Amino acid sequence: MYNHKLSKITLVVLTIVIIVIFMMCYFVYKDIKYKNQNHHIILSDLSFQNNKQDYLISTQKTMDDLAPDIKLINSSIISKEGDVGFIENLESIAKENSLSIEIDSLIFDNGLKPTSSSTDVLKIKAKTEGSWSNSYTFLARLESLPFKIKIDKFSLTSIPVGIVSGTNENYVSSGNWQSVFEIDVLKSK
Repeated sequence: MYNHKLSKITLVVLTIVIIVIFMMCYFVYKDIKYKNQNHHIILSDLSFQNNKQDYLISTQKTMDDLAPDIKLINSSIISKEGDVGFIENLESIAKENSLSIEIDSLIFDNGLKPTSSSTDVLKIKAKTEGSWSNSYTFLARLESLPFKIKIDKFSLTSIPVGIVSGTNENYVSSGNWQSVFEIDVLKSK
């Protein structure tokens, strides 16, 4: 009987030890699972941060590479308050080429662009008068200005001088030419 009682106690103790070991294994398993999940979350966050950092570095490098081009584009647009200066520059180029200039109209037009656009188009219609070579030089200088200029129209005609002799009118060229032109220039709003 003593043996039987000892066996029972041993069996109960072993059962309790086994249950404690299983509980410990369960808690260790749960802890490993929790740490593994946290590890994956941290790893995905780290991967996301690395991708974000790579993207930002790539974007910064692209911006640095494009900086000269952006500066060139910005300098080819008349500044917000530079329209008067541009017109004065146009008049001074005409005077440098011994031409008289008359500005017929100035129109600000954003065309079909959305109103959120940061640029307008300054449409200029003007006439010059002077020699053919000076008019041609003026056109060349106009095209070489550092601004984005679109020449819509440019006509160059000889200015005739009438000489009346008898009943017939004869016209002789005076050597002066008149150019009529329309240009579009980008201007910041």
